[in-house]
Amino acid sequence: MAATMACIAGEEIYRQWEAGRITGEKIGPHPTPFGPSGEMFLVHSQDHSFYLLPRYGPGLHKTRPCKVNDRANMYALKDLGVQFVLAWAPGGAVTHNFAVGDLVVCDDVIDQTHMRNKTFFEVCPLGYLRQFPVFCPTLRRAASGVLHDMKLVYHGAGTVAVCEGPRLETPAEVRMLSAIGAEVVTHAFVPEVFLAKELQLCYAAICYLVNYAETGSRHRPFRPGDLFGGLTQRPEEERLSAAVSAMSEIVRNVAAAMAAGERLCECNKTMAANIRQYNLSEDWHNWFV
Repeated sequence: MAATMACIAGEEIYRQWEAGRITGEKIGPHPTPFGPSGEMFLVHSQDHSFYLLPRYGPGLHKTRPCKVNDRANMYALKDLGVQFVLAWAPGGAVTHNFAVGDLVVCDDVIDQTHMRNKTFFEVCPLGYLRQFPVFCPTLRRAASGVLHDMKLVYHGAGTVAVCEGPRLETPAEVRMLSAIGAEVVTHAFVPEVFLAKELQLCYAAICYLVNYAETGSRHRPFRPGDLFGGLTQRPEEERLSAAVSAMSEIVRNVAAAMAAGERLCECNKTMAANIRQYNLSEDWHNWFV
């Protein structure tokens, strides 16, 4: 059965692969007009296969977020027949209503990046698209249902601010993000979520909270050698480890839920007005010529 589900994540994929928690085929990069995609894995699970695509390599092969070839990654998934993309990334809690180890099914984005290629259509008006809803409601609902059934601690909504990275944010920057409504801060999901709309893909994002973002005078003391310099404490590390270890099972269960459920969103029609107005080909590959 062809895989219609994919998960884009970080080096967690390599760690789980090397630990034997996920098995399948290592199929390598996929060629695209925007260059080769990242290395990909095809995981077979009973009747539901899915792709895993790391944004960057492990260890010192981890690149700056703005250097990830997001356009190649998203194009490759579409080219392989993927319809549903579940993105996965670490983040910091801006609000103390969220705790380290919690999972957040994001429902809105504040884009604070400025160095990334955010559209496939740089020299034409095809990228002029409405960003509502930001994330696919059907895929978000399926992800929340899976997290609930797995009895994981999660939040069904959260506004995520995406900053440029790779450095962490200053206390003043976090106070600013809090003031404009951000609840989580990360360096992922942009421009993936915008590119998904241009490809008419369902896209949802789960952020797993690895620390509390800096909050000025209320931040925890810096402890050299500790994870995130003391922003994460030992019991929280255990909760975080459990959340990360569940990644492949979450993706597997979401793939099964999407295969069994009814698609109520209109993510596969986001380019409909452009197709009519500009008489675009029915073959989406030709939109990029």
